[in-house]
Amino acid sequence: MTRTLLGTLLIAAVVGCSGGVPGTSGISQGTADTWPQKWCDAEPGTTKEKLVALMGAPTGASDSTMTWSAHQYQFNAFLDPDGTVNQLDINRHSLSDAEKAALKCEPVRTRDSAAAAAAAAVPERTLLTACALVTQAEMSAIVGAAVVAETNDRSNGKTGCIYKAASGISPYVEFSVDWGSGEAAMMATGMMGKQEPGLTSPYAGIGDQAAAVGPALMIRTGEDLVTIVFSGVDDVPAKAKRIFPTAKARM
Repeated sequence: MTRTLLGTLLIAAVVGCSGGVPGTSGISQGTADTWPQKWCDAEPGTTKEKLVALMGAPTGASDSTMTWSAHQYQFNAFLDPDGTVNQLDINRHSLSDAEKAALKCEPVRTRDSAAAAAAAAVPERTLLTACALVTQAEMSAIVGAAVVAETNDRSNGKTGCIYKAASGISPYVEFSVDWGSGEAAMMATGMMGKQEPGLTSPYAGIGDQAAAVGPALMIRTGEDLVTIVFSGVDDVPAKAKRIFPTAKARM
């Protein structure tokens, strides 16, 4: 904020001492009135060339600043050495209350503040339980026999569901999701495969990465790990390729 105030005051002082920025008198009120909306469309992190293309030629410029000043308006851009815009300021001193209220962006915007605002705008992820990711009815249809779903959640970072045959002992499926554990799990399976060849086997065509480890199929999807264990189920690859997309659509 100190930099903002000093920069704005310095630019204002230069404008005042020079009797006006060169070219200001040639800018009509109508043209200047278009600046606020264009300025708010600009984002910190853009290049000075793109900012000029949006706003038009600046009324004043140096190696580290560009200014658009005419009539009641003054907009200041502070540049990094590589020419990217680090900060965008609006000098509101000469604006009416109505003009201030009409501004669609903050008077001071930096790359850091823009990144923070973008992060805050991302909706919080809703994590469903495993039994909600693949319902009892959906699993019954996929495996071709009636199953009963039982929740098997053991920790905040993992959700599981066990699907037992409604009668008899098969089919049987365990389905779980470890939130955020995908990368670590696949690294571990890779290491096991190198130490004990044949312990793990590649499983192509599902998720971002997948491998069969004994009776378990482990699937990385983004940062998460999906694990499916089958018993008494025919054509496991085909069934897995129906279960996974059903869950993925809700993750």
